[in-house]
Order: sequence, then C-alpha cells, then structure tokens
Amino acid sequence: MKFDSIKSRLVLMTLICVIGMGMLVASQHYFTQRLINLNQQRDLLLRMGQDLLQMRRHEKDFLLRHQESYFHQFNGRAETFSEKLNTLSPLFAQYQVSNDLGGDLAEALNEYQQLFRRVVNLQTEIGLTYNSGLLGHLHELEESLLNDPYFALGSEALVQLDAARLALRDFQLTKDQFHATHALQLVGYLKSRIDNGNEPLRQRIVAYQLAVTTLVSHYQDLGLSHNEGLQGTFRAEAHNVESRLGNIDKALQPLITEQENRVKVYSISIAVMTSIVLILVLIKSFATFHRAFANFVMFFYRCKRQYQKIDTRKLGFAEFKSLAELANEMVESRKSIEDRLASVEAELAQQTKASAKK
Repeated sequence: MKFDSIKSRLVLMTLICVIGMGMLVASQHYFTQRLINLNQQRDLLLRMGQDLLQMRRHEKDFLLRHQESYFHQFNGRAETFSEKLNTLSPLFAQYQVSNDLGGDLAEALNEYQQLFRRVVNLQTEIGLTYNSGLLGHLHELEESLLNDPYFALGSEALVQLDAARLALRDFQLTKDQFHATHALQLVGYLKSRIDNGNEPLRQRIVAYQLAVTTLVSHYQDLGLSHNEGLQGTFRAEAHNVESRLGNIDKALQPLITEQENRVKVYSISIAVMTSIVLILVLIKSFATFHRAFANFVMFFYRCKRQYQKIDTRKLGFAEFKSLAELANEMVESRKSIEDRLASVEAELAQQTKASAKK
C-alpha cells in the first residue's frame, strides 16, 4: 500500500497510534499480571509468617500450661504452613528462583515439628498434670511413704522426707541443679537409715529415688533454661525456620523491583517510539503538503503570463496530483481556445483588408 494520499497518511497515523496504544496496553497488562502474581506470593509469605507466629504462640502456651490441645493446634498450623509452601513452590521455577530455598524451608519446618513433638512426648512422660506421668507416680510413692509408720509425725525420717520433697519442688520451680542434688542426697540419706529388715520400705525408697533421678534427668533433657537441652534445640530450629522464610522474601523483593523497572522501561520505550514515528510521519506529511501547495500557488501565478503546466511528480499527495491534472487540462483547454480565437481574429482581419481594397 502506497501512502501517497492525505487519506492514506491519516490512516497511517491512526494505525501508528492504535498499534502504539495496543502495545502499551498489552505490555502493561502482561507485566501488571506478573507484578500481581509476585505480590500475591509475597502476601502468601506474610500469611506464612503469621502462621509461624501462631505456631510459636501455641508452643509457648503448651510449655506454660501443659495442655495437649495446644500441640494439636500447633500441628494444624504446621499443616497450613506446608500447604502454603506447596502453593509457593511453582513460583521458584517460574521466576528461576533457587529451589533450595523452598526445600530448605520445608526441611527446617519438618525438623521443627519433630523437635517439638519430642518436647511434647518428654513433657508427657514427666506429666501434663500433677497426677499424670512421672509426677503422678512420684505423688503416689510419696503418699505411700507418708502412710508408712516409719514416717510418723514428729519423726526425723518425716523431716528428712519433707526436706527432700521441698527440694524437689524447688527444683521444679527454679530448675536450679542445686535443689535436685540436695533432694537426691536427702533421699539417699533416708535409704541408708532404713534397716535391712524392712525390705518393703527400702524398695519403696529405692523406687522413689529412681523416680526422682528420672524426673531430674528428664528435666535436664528438656532443658533447665530456654536455651538448653531440647527446648534450646527446637527454639533454635524455630529461628532457623524464620530465617529460611526471610530468605525467600529477600529473593522475591528483587524480582518485584525488576518487574516494576521493566514496566517503566517498556512503557516509556513504547511511548517514545510511537511518538517519534508519529512525529516523523507528521513532519514528512507537512513538508509534502507545503511543497504541493507552493507549487499550486506558483502555477496560478505563472498561469496569468504563460501556459506552464504543473509537474505532478513534485506534488506528493494523490489528491494534489488529481487537481494538477485537471489544472493542466484547463491550461491546455485555455491555450486551445486562445489559439482558435487568434486564428479567427486573423481571418477577420484579412477579410476586413480585402473588403477595404474593393
């Protein structure tokens, strides 16, 4: 298609504008969808962070109140966290993010769950209430000992037993190893004072000593402080999960920034290119129009004095060429009429002269 007419030039400029706007809308839609997807994934990460905070809350509630319901709530949150992580996984392949980030987070979460399960199991062995687990067994042994005549009211054995029980309670409250050692020493002293003839009582004292030793050992395994033992290990693993989750968020942030920059670059590039092409077409069209109009002005100016035709090759636009052809025909028609008029005038002059001679 030749763009040698005003109409075709207008169609060309319209097409340039439509194509430019179409490319701009398409690029905006494409990159906006990618940005929306990335921001949705980041929002998913934020919700996963909230799930992790809830897991930490249930963990602390269990350690404080020793209620099994918090363990079930913890597991429920962990399953929700895993489901969201599985939803997030396709993002790694789509945006060429290292799959190790998701794998490391899944492994850290699984380790965190397993460690907390061990904490729950150990605490269950110790006793979720005063009358369950090892605590309940100790209570039964203490009641059995207190009902024995050997620990009658006012006896030295009762004083020693009460001192051992008090030291054991102090250890449970403070987690101070001194109180545990003191309780075991007192129980050992009691065992040494019992006669060999009272074997049933000796066996109960031995059972009590073993229960106290086991309780102290379990508390040591659990951790005498938040940063020791199994508690310290699974708390460290919880921080590891938080760190892995933060690494994924850090990996997403550059992708979001890159997409935002690409939206700006593509939008500006398309707008600039469309504007440049449109301006060039307008300049060329204006130059062509101006040249054609000037040729017409010169034609009518010269037409008064001579029969000069318009060169249609210099006009550019087809509409002006059509007008030029009509103008050239008009010039030829005028020249023909004037030639005929001159011929008639010459004949009349000759006839007038001939009549005058007669």
